Amino acid sequence: MNTNLEIEYKTLLSKEEHNQILNFFEDAQMIEQTNYYYQSKNSLNKKIAARIRQIGSRFELTFKIKQEKGKLEVNFDVPNNSVEHFKRNDVQQFLNEHQFNSEWKYIGELHTTRYTIQDKYGELCIDYNRYLDQEDYELEYEVNNEFEEFAFKRYLEILNQFSIKNIKAKAKFHRFIITKFGLD
Repeated sequence: MNTNLEIEYKTLLSKEEHNQILNFFEDAQMIEQTNYYYQSKNSLNKKIAARIRQIGSRFELTFKIKQEKGKLEVNFDVPNNSVEHFKRNDVQQFLNEHQFNSEWKYIGELHTTRYTIQDKYGELCIDYNRYLDQEDYELEYEVNNEFEEFAFKRYLEILNQFSIKNIKAKAKFHRFIITKFGLD
């Protein structure tokens, strides 16, 4: 198990904006990833989200827990996508310690074609997402926490460079949930 405080800025893009940014950052590295989403069997818990992410042959179970600032990510390496990993002793111990439901069910997946650019403040991600009958485009800036103040300024500079408004986007998981269950 490893943990990380995730601080990120994100906005949804039009297809044209996505392509414009992608063409500008010619050296961006492409990654194909799939998020397999899970929810607690009792209800949609707004304090915790769960996914298994696959990149190539690597799988990682991640719980994201809302914090005052950012989200605490708790990660477990797993060999594949299976709800059975939620029953592992170390995962059960984590869920019990934080008083989260230990029963989970698979609810669907989201595929992302991600292009990444590293800089000293973090990682810029230019994403094309497909889930259910939807597709969307998004710009994320995942911040090196010690440079948070500078990273936000850098993020705004990038948006301004392409005349894109800074409209905070919901997380991929939340967009998936809204679409799947017809929520607002």
